Amino acid sequence: MSHSILFFDDEKILKNLRPLTYLRNLSELYIGLNRIQDKWTNIPADIHLLGSLLPDPKIKDILTNLSPETGLWYGGQLIAYRSSKTELEGLTKQMLAFAPRYIEYPEDLLTYNAQLLHEEIKPNSFDLDRLTIEGNTILHPENCFIHPTAKLRGTMLDASQGPIYIGEGVHLPIGTLIQGPAAMLADSSTNLGAKIRGNTTIGIGCKVGGEINASLFFPYSNKAHEGYVGSSIIGSYSNWGALSTCSNVRNDLAPISLFDYSTGKPRKTGKNSFGVLMGDFVTTGIGTKFNTGTVIGNHCNISSSSFLPKFIPSLTWGEFPDFAPYKHEKAFQNACAWAATKKQVLAKNIKAIIDQIWKEEASFRN
Repeated sequence: MSHSILFFDDEKILKNLRPLTYLRNLSELYIGLNRIQDKWTNIPADIHLLGSLLPDPKIKDILTNLSPETGLWYGGQLIAYRSSKTELEGLTKQMLAFAPRYIEYPEDLLTYNAQLLHEEIKPNSFDLDRLTIEGNTILHPENCFIHPTAKLRGTMLDASQGPIYIGEGVHLPIGTLIQGPAAMLADSSTNLGAKIRGNTTIGIGCKVGGEINASLFFPYSNKAHEGYVGSSIIGSYSNWGALSTCSNVRNDLAPISLFDYSTGKPRKTGKNSFGVLMGDFVTTGIGTKFNTGTVIGNHCNISSSSFLPKFIPSLTWGEFPDFAPYKHEKAFQNACAWAATKKQVLAKNIKAIIDQIWKEEASFRN
């Protein structure tokens, strides 16, 4: 990433993407093989980019040739501007003639994750003979990237439908099945017999098991045991108890609605498949069941023997229906404990962020 590139947040999009944007700016969202901000290079130093804008050759060409003191718009959305100032007043308005790729709603992360896995995974040369001797079966190895430090034993990788990325320090034990396009990012791992289906990114330092399909895991989360996760987005430092599972398609096949933080009510996504949108620092008890289109805030410790509600505010504790507020000091202690299991240290202002989240979601708890 060129550190001269400047990103700006759009307040409405930040709200749309809650709870993922409580702890990160738009440009810090993970998708494909890394964060959005890591994808941008070779842009003039005075270009300011919408943090959720995704690069492609066409938009980069337009940005490179954007006139000074000019804002680039698509409909009512400011996409970028070129200026030595941060103020927007006095900028010439230039309209894009095509739809750029940018994240506006949570479901966009899944749509574009599928695209970016195809675009960003660049196959490499690896020792196929050694991997075969260790019991691995790799279909279409020419579509795979496997880092030399990755440890694979008794696995099956099927890259016939899309590329597969196995990053630095990844550990895949016996029985792991991965269907491309899919990515296991650095230091992530699977449990015995894990099934990773297409259009899935498993983030840095995650440990996963069971069946995962078309989902995006942010760094340092665990879903290590049996259970199904489909068409879902899981924030960081979250942990699914054994047999926790979700539905991602309605029985009547109707389009799915998601709770929208910006309006405080469900929003029609137009998508027929969406499982769970889960924030950071969420833990679930064994056998927890999520219905189609469920949204869980940050800092929750929840369980149930029946389906959970389709929206659970941040800082919720207990077994449904006997939920209670999660005590802030306990939430802070648990957040630090989960980060420590991944050898990470949280930001010094995490306590203040917890308090701010509580205040922001006051109306959702009534």
